Amino acid sequence: MRRWFGTVAVCTTLLAWAPQAWPAGVPAVPRHGALTALVVWPTVARAAPDRDARPLMRLTGATAYSRRPQAMLVTGVRHAGTATWVRVQLPIRPNGTAGWVRRRTVRLRVTRVRLVVRLASRRLEVWRSGRRVASFAAGVGRPGTPTPVGRFAVQDALPTLPAWRRVYGGWTIPLTAHSPTLRRFMGGDGLVALHGGGSWRVGARSSNGCVVLGEGDLAVVARLVRPGTPVDIRRS
Repeated sequence: MRRWFGTVAVCTTLLAWAPQAWPAGVPAVPRHGALTALVVWPTVARAAPDRDARPLMRLTGATAYSRRPQAMLVTGVRHAGTATWVRVQLPIRPNGTAGWVRRRTVRLRVTRVRLVVRLASRRLEVWRSGRRVASFAAGVGRPGTPTPVGRFAVQDALPTLPAWRRVYGGWTIPLTAHSPTLRRFMGGDGLVALHGGGSWRVGARSSNGCVVLGEGDLAVVARLVRPGTPVDIRRS
């Protein structure tokens, strides 16, 4: 999204992270944790672990919105020749697109926090180290603009612009997910986010695909997540 209006369109959740057998030199990932990659050197994510592979996205080291340090959810690590490559989830279409970056361009970190969005019950859960620590009522996408299902990640978490706070609440948390029906929204891509927006929308099918939380609950989630935090959106 090239223009920031204080929100982004459509939803998010996440699957439990299965234990991984990472190569030597990669931090050990707890059974209920996930690995994130903090971009410490500008790089290009490629379609394969090869410096000549097709470029997918340039990573500058700063998020697109708040310009805070950029981190991505890691989905794989591989040795290729003399180099180690890290596969990260990218915030581009189609949903779930991943790219490969050189290990030396990122700093790998473990996160024990994840979010789970349950569309059927319209709840957002916060999990830490395999335990559910909070559960909040959540608004989700309408039938014509559904919230996408799958494993995604937090891109950023930032205060909503003052002009849009009455509509979208005090915080906007864009994800790596995109709307399956809206290619464009409010001048930008149909990107899924967590945001606020009025008590009548919470617990209902009330959004264009985003996940809508009450103001207090949204503030709690914004404090807990950081770029790369996994988000699993499930139907049940």
